[in-house]
Parts: sequence; structure tokens; C-alpha cells
Amino acid sequence: MSKNLSLQETGELLLQAEKIVLCTHVSPDGDTLGSALGLARFLRQQGKEVTVYCDDQINAGFGFLPEIELVQRPSADVIVEADMLAVIDASSFDRIGLAATQVRYKTLLNIDHHISNTRFADYLYLDAEAAATGEVMCDLFVAMGWPLDYEMAVCFYTAITTDCGSFRYANTTPKTMRQAAMLLEYGVQSNEISDCLDMRSRSTVELLGKVLPSLTFERDGRIAYLTITNDLYDKSTNTDSFVSYPRYIEGVEIAVMFKAVEPEVTRVSMRSQSVDVAQVAVRFGGGGHLRAAGCTIYAPVEEARRQLLAELSKLI
Repeated sequence: MSKNLSLQETGELLLQAEKIVLCTHVSPDGDTLGSALGLARFLRQQGKEVTVYCDDQINAGFGFLPEIELVQRPSADVIVEADMLAVIDASSFDRIGLAATQVRYKTLLNIDHHISNTRFADYLYLDAEAAATGEVMCDLFVAMGWPLDYEMAVCFYTAITTDCGSFRYANTTPKTMRQAAMLLEYGVQSNEISDCLDMRSRSTVELLGKVLPSLTFERDGRIAYLTITNDLYDKSTNTDSFVSYPRYIEGVEIAVMFKAVEPEVTRVSMRSQSVDVAQVAVRFGGGGHLRAAGCTIYAPVEEARRQLLAELSKLI
């Protein structure tokens, strides 16, 4: 069970460590990447030795993030010694992949905003009401009096805007908007970030054309899902936005995307208009938010689909 920290205690704990590994979650989004990169930049300015790990492929669309080129993928052949392993924007330890076994640390810190957090770390700062971990980072910098610069502001703005759907999702609060406005004062160009995040590669659009025919409805149209089968899956193609297509169909309460990443491994993304899909994700070892959650089911896509739809039907 984690010890809950205040923002001040979290900042002081980070400053006490000299060799730090910051780790994102797998299937990295703008929140985990932006939050980790912005914090890493500040800690390096304080003379800390900082490594940022991400045990997954990073969407090329995030290439505009400052110092994204410094993110490394952990190796099964290399053990890294660190004073601290800080897990950023992940609700469970298995969400960080190989970093969980390849980093030897003295202190395990988790900074997060997911209501499904499993409290796996030694120390935890959790704000389940924050729209994004990027919002938590802004709170941390303000509480500690740490200076921001343009590059950090770009990172944190990206973190916030991606997790609240460019301020369209229900998790957007007045505080979220104030944080974003503060970051704009540092010269962040919101239109440029939006353009980068909305850009789609030709391969992504071509894959979408092949996946949309799989659109299927269940429970009188209240559940809709797409399926990316093994033969269509391409790890180099970003498919994060695909779940939005069934999500915004009239009458659909729960949208799901099943992605067969391996013959016996299926990744699932869920979106909801009103029901709590995080509780279902947790049952399969995943997590997330009330209306946006995900998990990995270790079964072929057909079986994974059967298992998950049975649980989702209980919500309907």
C-alpha cells in the first residue's frame, strides 16, 4: 500500500534523488509522454541524471515534443541502477512493461490521476479529479515554485489537451482551462499542437478504411465495436483515434476497439457516454477513467471480445 504524498512532499522526494528513471505507460499517449518529458527537462536542469523509459513504440505524431528523442526503450539485457523509479500517469505497475523488471531502484514513486490506481508504489501522489497528469504537473510546479520554460509548457499543454479531448470531454474543468491558459503565457501555440496531434499518416487512413467494415452493434445498438485482426495489425500505425468512430454514433453508450496485437494478446480501448467502463477494465487487469479505459486480455481476439462484451452487457 502506497504512502500518500502532498505536492510539496512529492517535489522534495524528487529533488532528493540524484539518479532518476521516469517511466511512461505502454501504449503511450500525450499525457504520459508530455508529463514525463516536461518533468525530466526540469530535473536535468537541477543537475539530476534522468532517463525516460517507454516500453512501446511512440506514435510519430508526438515527434514535435521537446526532447522526445531522449526517450529510451528498456532492454531485457540491461539492468539500470537508480535512486528512484518514478512512474508517470500509470495506474498499475504492469503498465510500464520491461521497466518494472529492468530498473533497480531504492524508491518507487507514482504520480497519477487515474481513479483505478492500484497503489503499487512506495509513494503516491494521486489526484483522481485532475483531467490529466499534465494538470498534476502544473500543480506540482506551482506548489514548489519551480520555473517553467517554453519547452516544459509545450509538454504539459500537450499532456492536458490530449487527455481532455482538446477540452471537449467531461473531465474538463475550470481549473483545466486555467492551467492551459497559464501554459499559453509561455508561448505555446495551441493551433500548432492541435495540427500535429490531428495529423494522420496515409497508412493510418488506409487501415481505418479496412477496419470500419468490422463495425458491429450489440444490445440494441447501445454497444458498438471495431476489430483490428492479426492480419491487419501494424504496430507502426497509430490507431488510437479509431475508437472515436463508434463512440459518436447516435444511440451508442459504449464504444470499444479490439486490437489483436499478437495471436494470444488483445488490447482493448473503451469509451463511454455515461457508464463506468473503468470498473470493467480493472477486472481484466487494466484501468483508466470512468468514461475512458483500457486493458490487455491475454486471449485471441474472438475470445477476448466474448469475455469483454459479457462484462459490458452487465452495465447496460
